[in-house]
Amino acid sequence: MKLSRILLFTFLFSSLMVNAQEKEEIDSPVNRHTFSMDLGYAYRLSAEPNELFYNQTNNSDHYSTLRNGFQINFAYDYNFKPSLAFGFKTSAFTSNSTIAPDSIGGVERKDDMYIFYVGPTFKYISPIFYDKYTFYARATVGYFSLRNSEIKTAVNSSGQTVSQSSVYKGHNIGWGLDGGIDYSINDFLSLGFNIGFLGANISKLSFGEEKKDLNQSESLYRLDFSLGVRIKL
Repeated sequence: MKLSRILLFTFLFSSLMVNAQEKEEIDSPVNRHTFSMDLGYAYRLSAEPNELFYNQTNNSDHYSTLRNGFQINFAYDYNFKPSLAFGFKTSAFTSNSTIAPDSIGGVERKDDMYIFYVGPTFKYISPIFYDKYTFYARATVGYFSLRNSEIKTAVNSSGQTVSQSSVYKGHNIGWGLDGGIDYSINDFLSLGFNIGFLGANISKLSFGEEKKDLNQSESLYRLDFSLGVRIKL
């Protein structure tokens, strides 16, 4: 009789403990915060530069080189549901190219281009498949800024190197879409591959104290291909 009571008490106590543990797992938010960093290659889709970029308009090979660049992205996502998240994204693109000294005057020309983006995001995350993989798609609308430095370097009659630079700046609202596949190493760390489309059109540039409306807008639209790491907390 005592043995039956002990077994019954043990069964009831075990059931209560299991139910409490299951309830705690359901109610406790797990991995709601995701921090991401991606590095990779970017290709600008624009067909031609605006009329103010002298080096680029006068040398098509130079312009073609500048359309290829390096990009780095940082993002934060808050998962308010298992498949939905909101957050923000920053993205930086850089590219540079140098034209060798020409035969007339021996002038070397160089462009350094920087494009920065920041904006809020909305993200869909698929259920896990093949035990380790998830797919995601993300949309964003935000702020773009452009900075391009044109540099001319030559040797004067005294044998001294003389440099002249012009800095052009512009900004506008842009948007983007991207998606990717993540591979989970554990509950807190995953690796991923990402493809994205991001851009805006710049219709006005400032240089020094002057501002000018462009006849040909500077297109910042580009394709991004990157690898990254995700930390989930």
